[in-house]
Amino acid sequence: MMFLATIKQTIEIIIVITVPLAILVTGNVLMIRSLKTGYKDVYKFQSKFDIELRKTINLFSKIDPEGILKDYRETVIKNISHEEKIELLDLVDEEYKLIDKESGNNEYAMETYENLQEMRRIHDTKALIFNHKILMFPFNVYARLFKIKKWDLYLHEKKEES
Repeated sequence: MMFLATIKQTIEIIIVITVPLAILVTGNVLMIRSLKTGYKDVYKFQSKFDIELRKTINLFSKIDPEGILKDYRETVIKNISHEEKIELLDLVDEEYKLIDKESGNNEYAMETYENLQEMRRIHDTKALIFNHKILMFPFNVYARLFKIKKWDLYLHEKKEES
C-alpha cells in the first residue's frame, strides 16, 4: 500500500516538472522561429531592393550613357556598403529628375524606379518591425545570444528647398 502511494507521488512530481519544462521549451522554439522568420523576411526584401536598384541603374545608364550613374554600371550592388547604397539612391533620384517622363521609351525605366521606391519602403517597414522586435524582451535575449544585428534603413527624407 505504501509502495503505491510512493509511485503516485513520483508520477505527480514528474508531471509537475515535465509540464512547465515542455511549456518552456515550446516557448523558446516559437520565439527563435519568430526571430528567424522576421530576419528572413527582411533579408528577402533587401535582396529584392538590390535587384531593383541594379535594374534601375542599368536602365538609367542606357537612357543617359554619360550620366552620373556611368561609374556604377559594373558595380555589384549587394557587395557595397549601406552608406554607398544611400549615396547611390540619391544619385538615382537625381537622374530620375532628368529623365523625360513624357517619352514612351522611358516608361519601363520610370516603372522600375517606382518599383525600387516600393521595395525601399517595404524593406524599411519590415526592418523597423524587426528592429523593434529585437529590442523587446524576451527577443532581445535571443538576439544577443545569436548575435543578431539591427537592419539598416533607407529612409528617404525629402530635402526642403529654401
